[in-house]
Amino acid sequence: MLANADMTVYEKDVYARHTIADVYWNDSRGRTVAKNGVQISDSVIVYLYSDEYVPKVGDVIVRDIVDFEIDSSSQKSISEGMKSFREKYPGFAVIKSVNNCMFGGLPHIEITAR
Repeated sequence: MLANADMTVYEKDVYARHTIADVYWNDSRGRTVAKNGVQISDSVIVYLYSDEYVPKVGDVIVRDIVDFEIDSSSQKSISEGMKSFREKYPGFAVIKSVNNCMFGGLPHIEITAR
């Protein structure tokens, strides 16, 4: 089991916060300059080794355990909360795919985010 970080997940639409310890986080976001312009290659790959909470496509993730709460009582408070969240945690990513591999010799859940 490879583990180099902890993470926080904010559920899509309800913005409930979940913390997950001991994950493998590989952040390969960056830019390269090519002949035809700037190429943006941004992806975060995360391996979870527990299926206590399985994130979904569209959930927001951030590396490390953070205690930021987003008030989901109204659309206005969600907008203001997300604006503050983006300013405070610019390294966040949105989950694009979830692959459940909880079987075999190294059971894990593979998440790809941008």
